[in-house]
Amino acid sequence: MSASANGTRLAALTKELLVRWQHTREYWRDNKAREFEERYLLELESTVTSAITGIANLESVLRKIRSDCE
Repeated sequence: MSASANGTRLAALTKELLVRWQHTREYWRDNKAREFEERYLLELESTVTSAITGIANLESVLRKIRSDCE
């Protein structure tokens, strides 16, 4: 699997996780839910976006290396 495919998969799985979390929050409304969201999920989307950018950059570098080695 290519790096870009992994980035795409990471984005899709993160989106699915956040959708499921929103569904869960309809039923789980106590302080522990809020604590979980603040501790684990608030920065997740931006962190994943940064990771996807890094993966795309890595893919470009790997393509250049392959090209240079041919």
